[in-house]
Amino acid sequence: MNKKVVITALIVIIAAAGLFYYFNGQRAADNLPEVGTEAGKRAPDFELEDLNGNMISLSGYRGEKVFLNFWASWCPPCRAEMPDMQKLHEAEFENFTILAVNIGEGKSTAANFAMQNQLRFKILLDNSRETAQEYLVRGIPTSYFLDEDGVIINKTTGAISYERMLELAELNN
Repeated sequence: MNKKVVITALIVIIAAAGLFYYFNGQRAADNLPEVGTEAGKRAPDFELEDLNGNMISLSGYRGEKVFLNFWASWCPPCRAEMPDMQKLHEAEFENFTILAVNIGEGKSTAANFAMQNQLRFKILLDNSRETAQEYLVRGIPTSYFLDEDGVIINKTTGAISYERMLELAELNN
């Protein structure tokens, strides 16, 4: 075959494949729910520092169910649910992550609380409280349960029992 014909054919194939993937990607994006803080909406993305100084984004957990919890160490209901959150973390469910967002306390306060309570799940720092504001957190603890696509399944204000955590995260199916 002529070299020009082969090159032209490859260019046409690559262009067609690119257009196919572009338009299919557009359709997939069009089918995503709008961003919001109510059940059925896609949770707003954020990026916060964890206790190890790493920047963590919510979108980095796409493909996993996420238990997103807003808390503070001075909050009695927050303190009450932490052992159940640790128990849930230790159960090591496949494709499931707990992200506990500490609101407005310094790194040392959150780290000391985690160490004293032997918490091993991911703790993020919202020192500016901007993420809590974006999620319309009015009381703590406030928990969001997200599906694998980052869509909110449930929002709960107040402490949650271990059994309820399992139910809301749909891990007992």
